[in-house]
Amino acid sequence: MRAGLIRIGLAWMVFASSIQVAGAFTSLTVWGGNPQQLLSCLSIEEGAPFTLEFINSIYLAPVRETFVYRAGEGISLIKVESPSAGVFEYYGLEPDGSGRALLSRSFKDIRIRSHDYENHRLIVSDRPLYFKGLIDDGEAVIIKVWTGERCPP
Repeated sequence: MRAGLIRIGLAWMVFASSIQVAGAFTSLTVWGGNPQQLLSCLSIEEGAPFTLEFINSIYLAPVRETFVYRAGEGISLIKVESPSAGVFEYYGLEPDGSGRALLSRSFKDIRIRSHDYENHRLIVSDRPLYFKGLIDDGEAVIIKVWTGERCPP
């Protein structure tokens, strides 16, 4: 009887630890092309900010969008920064005096299409991923969250 209880206890511990390991890693996957293919996979910590930087094609002004991922909530845009008042008008935001606006807009994924990716980069854990050369200009880029195993090194 006691041996049976020990086996059940051990089995439960193995099961519980496998649940923790399976959900322990979160990554941003970058997809693009036609047909769509995985271009990059970047490990992130849940709740850690990541940014997308680019030059707005209408106002020709730099823009920095800061996002976070939280389980159960998805990706949220939490801050937009730019020296251009027109950029904030385009977003429908009121900037503070320092050229930034704080907000909370949730997305399932991030979709981008640019005629020129020269100034587009994704920064995750201080590691930049430049879009120019990763995808052809004019092709869509989709950034999604993936949970499970760690990305390959």
